[in-house]
Amino acid sequence: MIPGASLVARWAHLYSDSKALSAAVVFVHLSGILVAGGFAVVTDRASLGLERDRGPDVARELERLHSVHVFVLGGLAITAASGVAMLLSDLHTYLTSLLFWTKMSLIIVLLANGWLRLQAERALDNGLETAWRRFRLTSLASLVLWFSILLAGAFLPTIS
Repeated sequence: MIPGASLVARWAHLYSDSKALSAAVVFVHLSGILVAGGFAVVTDRASLGLERDRGPDVARELERLHSVHVFVLGGLAITAASGVAMLLSDLHTYLTSLLFWTKMSLIIVLLANGWLRLQAERALDNGLETAWRRFRLTSLASLVLWFSILLAGAFLPTIS
């Protein structure tokens, strides 16, 4: 027998038998997405509106945008933890689903894009004007990725 298999089976049984528990896990998952995605989308929108020749206003705005990372990462951590709980509730269905793996791949691309975005922000902080293009592209990519992940997540309940 696979180690932990009985624990996963008990969790799956509990999750499927308790509407309150499954609703609570979904609520926590959606709350994490709302916090992380909400802050990210607002920040990306503000980033796309920045003009590099606005001097001190840009520096202040970039500083404000840096403060958002903790909320995005915190929301993603909550989403990941609750996502694992949902995954463990029906391992066979999710692990064999192309849609599930597509969503996971999009999340990896989102995280990589976030790292590139952070590098672009640091370059701008250091006065590297050539980072503006990367800064804008990562903002645009973030918007597309957040909505793509949301779309994939909306269809995931239909696979079980």
